[in-house]
Amino acid sequence: MKIIAFIGSAALVLLVVSISSFTVSEREYAVVTRFGKPVNTVTAAGFNWKYPGFIDRVNRFDRRLNTFTTQPIQLLLGDKNPIVMTCYICWCVRDPLLFFQSLLTADIATQKLGDMVNSQLGNALGDYNLSNIINTSTSEVKVANLEGRILKNTNSLAQEKYGIEVAQVGIRRIAYPRIVADAVYNRMRSEREKEAMKFRAEGKEESTKIKAKADREVTEILAEAYKEAQILKGEGDQKALKIYSGAYGKDLAFFEFTKSMEVYKDILGQKSTLVLSTDANIFRYLNNPEGETR
Repeated sequence: MKIIAFIGSAALVLLVVSISSFTVSEREYAVVTRFGKPVNTVTAAGFNWKYPGFIDRVNRFDRRLNTFTTQPIQLLLGDKNPIVMTCYICWCVRDPLLFFQSLLTADIATQKLGDMVNSQLGNALGDYNLSNIINTSTSEVKVANLEGRILKNTNSLAQEKYGIEVAQVGIRRIAYPRIVADAVYNRMRSEREKEAMKFRAEGKEESTKIKAKADREVTEILAEAYKEAQILKGEGDQKALKIYSGAYGKDLAFFEFTKSMEVYKDILGQKSTLVLSTDANIFRYLNNPEGETR
């Protein structure tokens, strides 16, 4: 009987402990409510007590970073160009009691934060033009400045109203309505064509310089080659004259004979017709092998 009584008492104690206690992990906060009213906020992990049963209820909230994407929204820029933007938001609970009292659930928090970010985005975009959002020149793009401005304002309001810390706000996607898509594409095409014309002009200028340099070098090479050729030709003619002069001095008759043969070859080998007397001095070797004139 004592054993049964002991076991029953132990079971009763365990039951009371189980319904009168709770544990909180490192990844969550807990708000204890008594008949719907908050009576205790637990921010540290560990074991805690509460009234049993329906008296106290433990409401748990994830303390880790949460991320979601807002719905696309069409807004006007400062230059009156419409643009469609989608943002991403990273947030976490910092004041669990205020979060419980104002929002209660993460789904409601997501809705409220999305509306808040879109509102801040609409207010801020009035100070920016389309070229500040999309531009081929990185120095003109001010998206990071826009994101920082939205983050600062949203975080301040969210902590004050909902006990939420907004860790990061960023633009996830940018799209154009049909009304401005053509204008944007035309502007981008115009900028690309301007760059292409610049590169073509630079290339043409460089090509002209290279051609001018090449022409100058060709002219110099040809002039030097002509000069060398004339020098060699002059030296050759000089040597030929010396040889002719030497041959003429050694055997005048043989020299005249060979020169006459060369002249015959040049004259008789052509298709031209010449009417000359056979008594002409040039044909003396044809009429007389000795080369004597009549």
